[in-house]
Amino acid sequence: MERTDFIENRIDVVKNIYTLYSYAKSTIVENRKWALQRFQRGKWYVVEPFGNTLLFAPSRFVGYKNNTREKHTSNHGDGTQTNNKFRELKLYKEISDDYLSEQFERFMAALGIEKDTANFFIPNDLDISDLQNQHKCYFICPTHCKGQKEIAWKGFLTQNLMSIGWNHTDYTNYTIDEIKQEYLDDQTAIGPFTLIKQIKAGDIICCTNNNFGLWGIGIALSQYKFKDKIHYAGVDDDGNESYYSHYIDVAWLCFKEQGYIPTSEFNIQSTEKQWQPYGTLNQRNDIPQYISNYLLNSSYTDMEDNNKYEKYIKLLEVNKNLILTGAPGTGKTYLAKAIAEAMDAEYGFVQFHPSYDYTDFVEGLRPTPPDSNGNIGFERKDGVFKNFCIEAIRGKQNFIAYKSASEALLSFKEDLREKGSIEIPSFRSNLIIKTSLSSTECISVPEKSGWRVSDEKMLAYLETGTCHENDTYTKSIGDYIRKQYLSNISADINPHTSKKFIFIIDEINRGEISKIFGELFFSIDPGYRGESGLVKTQYQNLITDKTDPFYDGFYVPSNVYIIGTMNDIDHSVESMDFAMRRRFAWEEIKANENTGMLDELQEMKDEVIEIMKRLNAAIWNDESNTGIEGLNAAYHIGGSYFSKLQLYLNEEHTNKKSAYRHLWENHLKGVLFEYLRGTANAMENLKMLESVYYNENGNNDIEG
Repeated sequence: MERTDFIENRIDVVKNIYTLYSYAKSTIVENRKWALQRFQRGKWYVVEPFGNTLLFAPSRFVGYKNNTREKHTSNHGDGTQTNNKFRELKLYKEISDDYLSEQFERFMAALGIEKDTANFFIPNDLDISDLQNQHKCYFICPTHCKGQKEIAWKGFLTQNLMSIGWNHTDYTNYTIDEIKQEYLDDQTAIGPFTLIKQIKAGDIICCTNNNFGLWGIGIALSQYKFKDKIHYAGVDDDGNESYYSHYIDVAWLCFKEQGYIPTSEFNIQSTEKQWQPYGTLNQRNDIPQYISNYLLNSSYTDMEDNNKYEKYIKLLEVNKNLILTGAPGTGKTYLAKAIAEAMDAEYGFVQFHPSYDYTDFVEGLRPTPPDSNGNIGFERKDGVFKNFCIEAIRGKQNFIAYKSASEALLSFKEDLREKGSIEIPSFRSNLIIKTSLSSTECISVPEKSGWRVSDEKMLAYLETGTCHENDTYTKSIGDYIRKQYLSNISADINPHTSKKFIFIIDEINRGEISKIFGELFFSIDPGYRGESGLVKTQYQNLITDKTDPFYDGFYVPSNVYIIGTMNDIDHSVESMDFAMRRRFAWEEIKANENTGMLDELQEMKDEVIEIMKRLNAAIWNDESNTGIEGLNAAYHIGGSYFSKLQLYLNEEHTNKKSAYRHLWENHLKGVLFEYLRGTANAMENLKMLESVYYNENGNNDIEG
C-alpha cells in the first residue's frame, strides 16, 4: 500500500530526524538495532543543525509525518517520493560538499557505522556557511502570569513556537534601536526584544519553570515572526486575558507528557552554571554541556508506543495488579517490560516455578556462614518481592524530599522578592531576623554585615535538618521555611509524584500461589495498598531493626504495581484460585495484536504476519467459530515463534524458502503436534496445518 502521509513542513522533518536518532541512542536493544539499520541503508540524507551538532537521517524515513518504527516497518514507502516532496514544498535542496561529507562520516562513525558516501538535502534557506556557524542557547519563561506556566507551556508545545509579549506591533522590519524608541517607558522589554531578533534556525530553545527544571527543550526553526495574539499566556493580576504576538517557530523535542523535566535530571556539574530562573528571555553564547547532553543522549519512547500501551497502563493504574494471558509466544513478557518502560517505571522480574516458595518471595530463614567452630546458624532474610518494596519506599521518599525542599525554597524567595523582606524569629532568643534577597539572589540578613546563605546550603538544611550548631540564621530561616512552606507542599505532592515501581512475575501460574504469597493475599488487594494493608508476616518477631520500614508489619507501597504473565493452555492455570483471580485485572493478548518482536524481519514482517494469521485461522477462527475440534484461540501460534526465522535467514533474505522449512520442522511442527496429541484425526489435522502454512492450495508465498 502506497504511503500518502507526507511531511507538511520543516518541523515535521526535524522531529522525525530526532525520532530516528533517539531510537539509535535508545537503551532498548531492538530499537537501537533497527535504527542503525536505517542509517546504514540510507542513500539520501536530510541534514539539520541541532545546536552545534549536525544530525543526518535518511530521507526515506523523515519524509513521512510523525514517522515511527512501527509505521515505517509496516509500510516504509518509496524514497523517491519523499525526495520529490522536499523539492515540491521547497523545504530542502540537494547539495554536494566536502564539509558535509566529512561531518557525515564522523556522525556515522559515532553510531558505529562505516559509511562515507551519501547524497544530501539541506534546508532551502540555509547555506553551508550557516551549518558551520556556532549556535546559541536561549531560556524563555512561557508567561508572566503567576501560577499559569504549565498552561502557557502547553500552548508553546501544541503550536510549535516560543513567544514574548508587550505591544501587538509587527517588528519584522524594525531595528533594535527603533524598538527601543517604542519602549522608552518600559526598559524591561528591551532585553527580550534584542534577543528574540537575534535567534536563528538551529539555536536551542529551553522553556523554563524557574529553577525547578525545564518544561521542554527544542530547536529554533525560524527567525523573528509576528502574528497578532498567537499565544495565550493566561490571566494577569488584574484579571485580564494575556496574549503574546512575537514568536519563533520551534520543534519541541524533549519534554514530559505530564509535568516538567526536573533540574536533577540534567546532572549539572559544579563548573557549569544553571540557567537564570527569572526573567522573560535569557541567552547563553555557549550551549551548556548539560543541555547538549540531555538533548543528544536522552532515550526515547515515541508517542506511537505510548498510545499502543495506553490501555494496559490505564488498567494497571486503576487495578494495581494485571495479568497478561493468552496463547504461547504472543510476547506477554516482552509486553510487560514495554509497559513498565512506557510508564517510566523501575521494574523487577522473577519467574515462578513449582519449587518457588514464600521464603524466596517474601522472607524466610537462611543459613549463615559457619562460625569459628564450624557451626551453622539461621537468620531472617528478605525475599525478592519484599526487597523490591523497600526500594520503592526509598525511591518515593527521596523523590518527594527533593521536590518539596526545592519548591519550598523557591516559594520563600518569591515572597521575599515580592515583599522586600520577611521578619523571622530566632530559635535561640526573642531576636527578630529581617531577611531579604541579595543582589546575587541569595537569602541574606543585611543588618548582620551582609550575611547570606547559598541555595545549596539551605536546601541541604531543609532536606536533612542539620547544620553547624552555631549557625543561628540558617537554622532559624530553614525552620521557618519548613513550617510555612515545606509541610503544605509535601501534602500536596505526595499522592501524585512518587516514582512508579512495577514487579513482573513471569509464568505466575506455575508456582503454588497460596504457598508463595501467604498473608500477602490481603496486602496485594488494590483496595489495601499502603499502610492500610499492613499485615504481620510469619517472621515478624525476628525483625529487630527499628529503621526497617516494615518493622511494624509488611505492606505493599502505593507506588508498587504487579504484572503477571501466563499461558491459557498451561495445565497449571488451575492453581489460580478465585481469591487470587479477583485481585487482578485480566487482559488477553492475541497473536495478531502484539507483533513487535517481528520488526527485525524488516520487509518480510507483513508477509510473516499473513502466514501467522492464516495458520491461526485454521487452528481456530474466532469470527466463524470454526476450526479443529478441541482447540480454540488459546492454541494460536504467537509472533515469538515466527521471530525464530531470523535464526535461518541470511543477511540478504534470499534463502526464505529454506528458512521457512527450518521454522516448520524445528519449531512449529513440534508444538502443533503437542496441541493435537490425543485428539481425533491428529495426524490428518497436522498435515492440514502444514498445507495451510505452505499455502499449498493457493499461490505459494513461501519462495526462495
